[in-house]
Amino acid sequence: MKRYTFIHSIFLIFFLSWSSKAQQEPVELVQAKSLEGSQGAQKYIKLKNDVVFKQGNMFLYCDSAFQYNATNYIEAFGHVRLTQGDTLSMICNHLQYDGNTKQAIARGNVVLIDKNTTLTSDVLRYNRTTSTVYYTKGATIKDQENILKSVQGVYDIQSKTFHFSNNVSVDNKKKGFTLNADSLTYSTLTQLVVFSGKATITTKDGVVNAAQGAYHTVTKVLYLGGRARVASGENWIEADTLHFDDIAQIGKANGRVHIWNMKDSIHIWGDKALYFGKRGRNEVFGHAYLYQIESKDTLFLKADTLIYINDTTLQVKVLKAYPHVEVYKTLLQAVCDSLVYNFKDSIIGFYKTPILWNEENQLSADTIRVYFLNKKINRMDMFPNSFLVSIDTLNNFNQVKGKRMTAYFSSGDIHHVIVDGNAESLYHALEGDKKLIGVNKANAAAIQLYFSDKKLKSITYLKNPEASFIPPHKIAPADKKLKGFKWEASKRPSRKDFKV
Repeated sequence: MKRYTFIHSIFLIFFLSWSSKAQQEPVELVQAKSLEGSQGAQKYIKLKNDVVFKQGNMFLYCDSAFQYNATNYIEAFGHVRLTQGDTLSMICNHLQYDGNTKQAIARGNVVLIDKNTTLTSDVLRYNRTTSTVYYTKGATIKDQENILKSVQGVYDIQSKTFHFSNNVSVDNKKKGFTLNADSLTYSTLTQLVVFSGKATITTKDGVVNAAQGAYHTVTKVLYLGGRARVASGENWIEADTLHFDDIAQIGKANGRVHIWNMKDSIHIWGDKALYFGKRGRNEVFGHAYLYQIESKDTLFLKADTLIYINDTTLQVKVLKAYPHVEVYKTLLQAVCDSLVYNFKDSIIGFYKTPILWNEENQLSADTIRVYFLNKKINRMDMFPNSFLVSIDTLNNFNQVKGKRMTAYFSSGDIHHVIVDGNAESLYHALEGDKKLIGVNKANAAAIQLYFSDKKLKSITYLKNPEASFIPPHKIAPADKKLKGFKWEASKRPSRKDFKV
């Protein structure tokens, strides 16, 4: 019996000690100029004039208040101000405070100030235990750089981090951008914005759309994901992910990259891209291809690497492609190692063993330049080692070669060609386009060729011509080819090679 009494006594001492520690910290009345009590089930003290309460390092100031000591509860009215430590201050018209849970509900012209951050709202909830502030009916947050708004939000006082949701907006007039998103997290310490859901960022230079991302408002470094798009002037870029330094104007794009110039109707695709905004330079890699939409025809181009420069300051607009270049238009196809397209002069340069095809004509040289007029081929310069092959109605290969060759076009087809320097020709003479009557081989300082109905019709030799005619029964295989002849039909691009 004595043993039970001893153990029971020890248990009671422990329980009473624990219960004492578990009691909540009471809210203390520091001062009030007048007070009066009440009787009944809900006993309270009514306090007026310069009322001050204290709980730990929290002070509560107001014009008047009801204090419920039994429940450790305060209801404050008029010029309410709550301070926490040296940094946090909240003012409002009306505040309810539960001293046991250490939670407050502030209403009416609520202003929360935490160092350089100010939050305003009609209703605000403050949990001192978790050091969080949250709202569900809208708030505006201001710091030294930004104005943020949302319908719902939570502010972590210790980490200085906001979590916003429902119609979130960020406005930074100093740096000239606005952001709208479904949800957003913002740290006032790092000034890093992280957003998710549909988001739009607008700057003086363009508009950004993404499903997720992060933006540092000081360094102006932007990360975008979820199939992001950036529009700047007449240029758009879209990709699975985008990294962009707005100060350096340097960006990286990865995954199904799509660059679009609205003015020139140019679309560029690839696996990856680099963007240099100050120079208007885009570099696209991996399965890179381009198409330019025109009213009656479309230009298709692909290569390992595409570089598109649209420098509005220097008035430079150039497209570069290399290596393994392929080009397709209805009246012009080409392959080469590298290509340069100057939009201002409407000139395309083909380099390193280019081969071009126009209808039944194959043209090649070390370098070829094509000049456009009103978006149609006007002239073609080939040099050196220029070579022209044309198929006749019997599938014979008529050939012309020389140091330099200039082809002139009419309505997209070759009209005539001038060959200058060590000119040679091999021409199959036909009777009625159905019978071979011989091969005419000649050389001269210069040659002129004329075409009609997309076929070679006549050849004129200038400056000391030398010619020989070989009848059909004397034509040997070697007589049907000039030195350097190659028919490269297997390399000729077709429309099906370009899938859009």
